Amino acid sequence: MKKRLLLTATVAITAFIFIHSLMPGDESQQESDSVFILFEQIMKFLHLPNLFNEGSIRKLAHFIEFSVFGFFLSSTVHAYCGFKNQIFKILFFLLAVPVIDETLQYFSDGRSSAVKDVLLDFSGCLFGLSILFLITVIVSKSTKMQRTVSNNAVKK
Repeated sequence: MKKRLLLTATVAITAFIFIHSLMPGDESQQESDSVFILFEQIMKFLHLPNLFNEGSIRKLAHFIEFSVFGFFLSSTVHAYCGFKNQIFKILFFLLAVPVIDETLQYFSDGRSSAVKDVLLDFSGCLFGLSILFLITVIVSKSTKMQRTVSNNAVKK
């Protein structure tokens, strides 16, 4: 069940990314404008200065969505195969999806693609992978500590 849920989430975030890549430029701009206005309102409500412009919000959104993708793709591979001997496959797909994303944008009306965007998106993917790796290490160490404590309690 957990594996299927992870796979479904991975497919869903990938579809989300590709659907947004295929949006015409004017629709994408309208969506970005809406997000920026919402962000401005949140900052005002929190009485915080808005240190971002529309471009930086767009880049942050890309980084976040690709971090989520990186986390879920890595989680799915980990659930099905583990990390051992899978890291190159994971990295391949973590790079392939941003490349496909930028390629789709290149062919979308009013959109363009850039290598720097592939690098930003791939950085987000690596961040998501790093978060999963950190969680895996922490859970593994915690589990080992619990076993050690439990084994020591049984021996006494």
